[in-house]
Amino acid sequence: MQAPTPAGPTAGRFLLWALGAVLALTLGLTVYAYFSGDDHTLPVGTVAQLAPVPVTVAQVPAGADSLALQANGYAVTQTYDVAGPLLWPDAAAAWCAVLGLSLVVWLAVISQQARLAFVAGAVPVIFLLMSLNLDALGVFGEQHQYFLMLTLATLLLPAFLLHAFFERVGLGWRLLLFAGLVAALAALLLTKSTQPAAYVVLHLAAFGTPAGSVVVVLLSLWVGVELVYGLLWFNTQGATPRGRFGLMPFVLSSVLLLGILLLYYWNDGQLAVLPGIHLEPYVLLLLAAVVGWWSLPRRLPTYQAWLPLRAAAPLYLVLTLLATAAVGYAAATANEPLLQAGREAVNLILLGLSTAFFLYVLLNFGPLIRQKLQVHRVAFDPRRVPFFAVYLLGAGIVAAVLMRNGFDLLSRARSGEYIQLGDLTRYQSEQQPDNFYLAALAERYYAEADQLDPRNARAAFGRAALYQARAQRQNEINILRTTLLREPNEKAFLRLGARFDQPTDFFDRQQILRQALRELPARPRLNAEMAQLYTRSALTDSVQYYLRRSLAADADNPVARTNWLAFLLKNGQLSAARAAAAEAAQPTWPAWQNNAWLLQLLQGQFQPVAAARPAVDSALTVAQFAQLYHVGLAQAARRDTALLPLLESLQQVRSNENFHDQLAFLHGLQLLRAGRPSAGFDQLEALATGTAEGYYQQVLGTYLLERGLFPAAAARLSRAEQAGNPAAALPATYAWYWAGRPDSAQQLATRAVRARPQAATGLQRLLSGAVPPPAAQARPLAAAYSAVAQLAQKDSKAAAAQYQRLAQADPFDETGTVQAAAFFTQSQDPLTAYELTRRALSYNPTSVPLLKSFVFAAADAGLEEYAAEAEQKLSRLLSSPEYSIFRSQYEKRRVIHQAAAAPWN
Repeated sequence: MQAPTPAGPTAGRFLLWALGAVLALTLGLTVYAYFSGDDHTLPVGTVAQLAPVPVTVAQVPAGADSLALQANGYAVTQTYDVAGPLLWPDAAAAWCAVLGLSLVVWLAVISQQARLAFVAGAVPVIFLLMSLNLDALGVFGEQHQYFLMLTLATLLLPAFLLHAFFERVGLGWRLLLFAGLVAALAALLLTKSTQPAAYVVLHLAAFGTPAGSVVVVLLSLWVGVELVYGLLWFNTQGATPRGRFGLMPFVLSSVLLLGILLLYYWNDGQLAVLPGIHLEPYVLLLLAAVVGWWSLPRRLPTYQAWLPLRAAAPLYLVLTLLATAAVGYAAATANEPLLQAGREAVNLILLGLSTAFFLYVLLNFGPLIRQKLQVHRVAFDPRRVPFFAVYLLGAGIVAAVLMRNGFDLLSRARSGEYIQLGDLTRYQSEQQPDNFYLAALAERYYAEADQLDPRNARAAFGRAALYQARAQRQNEINILRTTLLREPNEKAFLRLGARFDQPTDFFDRQQILRQALRELPARPRLNAEMAQLYTRSALTDSVQYYLRRSLAADADNPVARTNWLAFLLKNGQLSAARAAAAEAAQPTWPAWQNNAWLLQLLQGQFQPVAAARPAVDSALTVAQFAQLYHVGLAQAARRDTALLPLLESLQQVRSNENFHDQLAFLHGLQLLRAGRPSAGFDQLEALATGTAEGYYQQVLGTYLLERGLFPAAAARLSRAEQAGNPAAALPATYAWYWAGRPDSAQQLATRAVRARPQAATGLQRLLSGAVPPPAAQARPLAAAYSAVAQLAQKDSKAAAAQYQRLAQADPFDETGTVQAAAFFTQSQDPLTAYELTRRALSYNPTSVPLLKSFVFAAADAGLEEYAAEAEQKLSRLLSSPEYSIFRSQYEKRRVIHQAAAAPWN
């Protein structure tokens, strides 16, 4: 066989090459859409959850106990959910571009043909333009058909003029003319339409669906005989009779082909060719189209009365291009009813026409094939049975089958059309959420599609998306349940299970996943979902069982491995977590990487995590937040503040409001652990409200304990214990003991032991034995205060600035604050001393040195009335002799100030 090589001008040859290139590109995009369309339209995503796991940031040694400054780390777990159906405007634009290009070539070619061929070619153009519902796009208003009339006149009038009066105009000029006209109409449509460009292309693609279906049928009708003709060519193409096979091999191969097509029909559209590989009629159509292109010159006797070869070749490529693009767009939108209708139509047409052509060949050329002659050269030039009998018999077979089945193919194709219209209307409804009419219309389209094809999960997903957008949870659950009653569908199971995401929904979700695994037992996602569900129970064996099943089906399942690592971390199984992390290290999975970092934090390995630089967006995902949070904790443990600028910028992003408290806590903790503890303390104290009060009060109290401010720490930790945080009882007891209040310590410990005897080992040890003394507390700014003391002997002005800076930065340093207050008192600046001690007392209100310094500074500044409350505190905190000494010192300073302030006369 030889490819068609029509003798003609250069424009004709260039057109064939250009169409061939576009067809190859379209075929590639169609193959891509075939394999990725379902995942793009109904993407299976993950929903991340945060499970708190306490992480020790610092420790305060206390004999056999270790009082930890703990913060919540977060293990990330993931469950599946199905979004969509999402629309694909790029795919719609590609389909529209192919439609426009085909229109250009079609009009240019038919305008060169005879009158009958021109009229026959113009009729489908008219019906195509009418079916696109162009005036609904509102170029000249939606109530009039002005744009349709303009389009018909713009395209068909020049075509008629070229056909009737300008026959000598070359093909190249015709192509340029129609390309310009189509481009001008497209530009007018896009610029003057009341709808955005994305909606315009989606509208054209949706309303072009019936035309695409018709084109697939027309191509199937044209190439319906080509598979048998290809077998005939293979059997008779040898150069010598010895190289040809004869009648019996042709009959056997043809019967095998017809048997495969018949079995596909008999098995209701399912036929396994090899294990895991099913027959795809679209592949057979592609093979037939390839054979049809090569056999186009041989078929010339069947169509030369209508078209010359130089016109048939580009029109054939246009037909193939449109059919390929139509199938590609249906695949890109996961329009399974339309795809399945196309499969069954292609198979039925190939079966009917191949059977008819096989009989035609036997009746006309059986003896010649037996003689091993090159029958393929004359297969379309018969002497007995005319070729049109093939189409009469084939069409009769197809019509008989369709009538027997009640024209179910047409119903399925209409179902696919309604799905496209439903998607389009739903898209418009999402742009206008207050327009309930559009939502009702979209639901009606989906309902019609559902009724025409009951096994139609795609329409159910569309209705579920409508209900989800309007927060109609029960309606969404009902439509998904109805879909699953008809046919199992993994994505429907996942989406239905995701709707039951509350702790009280455990048994509902369990029932859904059990049903899913009965129907689809080897699906890794469903097994991973069941494993994750059982992590909410005490059934550890069930978690491991379903995890093994998930990994057996997909060893690289990121969700299963991430959830398993999180499960081990939540249950404190660090050795098993280390083994799991080493077994399948996957740093490219953000959730898994986060859990691996959490494991390092639990092991006290802060340096690797603190040095990490996670990639985060301005709008944080759950996994990104958890990664950033753990890096911040590790830096806080190392007294590093490198993350502060990023935290401050992320807190300003409105979409991060779900993480506002955690980001504020991390920001405050880094400040608290670094050089500005007062700012961090203020931020954390602002968070200590509501149900989280006990947690934040413990963090603040433990920090005060670490700084050696035992009375203030005891008060904070006691408040944390009273707010419902039992973990604060042990450090609160130590704080009361070290603050010199053993009665308060024993009272708190006794109450906590009664409440939780099984978790009060440390408290029982304190009640029955001696209390270890506190460890020496370090002063972070001790060296700085010593340096300022030496500077004060040389430059009192510079020393004053340094003292103010140090006291402002760390008001928790009692010794340093008292030293600064004494300096300012000696420098005859009692007001500054008063302000420094007043601020320090706001963080440490029961510190005796600070209270004394504050009262003295108030007396020196003449502000005795403002120190009355502090003086009363000292009367309670000091013993009688100590208070008497303090009182005498205070009176002396007050008298000195009154004498200095008295008038000279």
